[in-house]
Amino acid sequence: MKLRQLFARKRTKRLKGFEELSDDVTDVLKKIVIILLILLVVSQLVLQIPQVRLWITGVDRLEGTPF
Repeated sequence: MKLRQLFARKRTKRLKGFEELSDDVTDVLKKIVIILLILLVVSQLVLQIPQVRLWITGVDRLEGTPF
């Protein structure tokens, strides 16, 4: 019985370690997603400025009607 209890304790320690690791990874992934969303919004706002849009993209000069 003592051997079984010993293995049970080790298993719960491993599970706690995994839970902490998965919580840390989840926090990092949340931060990455938030940063990417902010960068997406900022890049779309920057493309609304005509001088910046012409400097970044070359598509507007190839279109028939200027924006």
